[in-house]
Amino acid sequence: ACIPGPTATIPTPTNTVPAAVTPSATPAPATATTAAAATTAPAATTAAPAATTAAPTNTTGAPATATAGTPGGPVIPPADYIDNRSDGVAVLTSYFNAINRHEYGRAYGYWEDPATAGAFAAFMAGYVDTASVAMTTGPLGADAGAGQFYYTVAVTLHAAKTDGTTQIFAGCYTLHVSNPGIQGAPPFHPLGIRTAAISAVASDAAAASAMAVACTGGSPITPQPTPGPTDIGANFYLDDRSGPVEVLRSLFNAVNRHEYVRAYWYWEDNSTVGPFPAFEAGYSTTQAVTLTTGAVTSDPGAGQIYYSVPVTLKSQITGGAVQIFAGCYALHISNPGIQTDPPFHPLAIRDAHLQMVADDAAAAAIMAQPCAP
Repeated sequence: ACIPGPTATIPTPTNTVPAAVTPSATPAPATATTAAAATTAPAATTAAPAATTAAPTNTTGAPATATAGTPGGPVIPPADYIDNRSDGVAVLTSYFNAINRHEYGRAYGYWEDPATAGAFAAFMAGYVDTASVAMTTGPLGADAGAGQFYYTVAVTLHAAKTDGTTQIFAGCYTLHVSNPGIQGAPPFHPLGIRTAAISAVASDAAAASAMAVACTGGSPITPQPTPGPTDIGANFYLDDRSGPVEVLRSLFNAVNRHEYVRAYWYWEDNSTVGPFPAFEAGYSTTQAVTLTTGAVTSDPGAGQIYYSVPVTLKSQITGGAVQIFAGCYALHISNPGIQTDPPFHPLAIRDAHLQMVADDAAAAAIMAQPCAP
């Protein structure tokens, strides 16, 4: 099992590639943390969505189940659902959140090459006697070279077992991503866990000592600052699918950073987005986008969860002009708890209905109307 430590902005790690880390001989405990162009509305523009916070560095297990909402009612996934790849700690937090919620298909997907974690059946069976896992992160490291970014996160894991006992583990996770700005064609490959070196220890004191020296190579880093609630600018890296607003924030953050393969990745495979070359070309004159979101509604049924998000997008185009679009995005996810076989399919955009408007008042009037089911 692996947990990430907070890492600096994904696109700008500095220093050297950390030494390779190999999986520990001792099975890692089930770890857990809670944790557009011209006159046609662009497929993605900008977002001033809900604020996101940095993944906690010390978390406890989240409930294993979530209650489905009703149209216009509670938004699903609930607040205890974390699916965030914005930095190393966020990935590990999401990984253990999935373990604690018994969403093993999702957990398996956080590995860069799931085969590294072994066959899925054995991976899932390894958590059969794990009730919950809490993670504490220690020193963080990063290195970059030839367009590749590597991150290391020292961790201590407290694994509560179903028999009432607790095991303590300590060690290092290594994560990797190819520079999102140079991934030139789909599919996008996000930040993921590459290796883990985790061993059982006898006490918290032993864990603290082990964690201090667990990761080698690379240079020390600090977590990237938490962006403001409306900040999706290029200075931050946002890759968060924890909820529908987070997906839209991530989409337009990718657009603002000119990471179009990543932006395209937030659309479902069977969506209305169209082929990638046309999608990318649609942003050829887009300089920056801002996003404002309205009240989100959800509609679960037969294991499928649908969201509608009213939005206003302001797109600054080449030459300095600003275009305003308003309308709705539709998103979908199959209940993570019933996605029992890899690959996991995360929350993604299914459709968008936007129209160009003359001013903010016209956009507000459209956003005040409920999105179509």
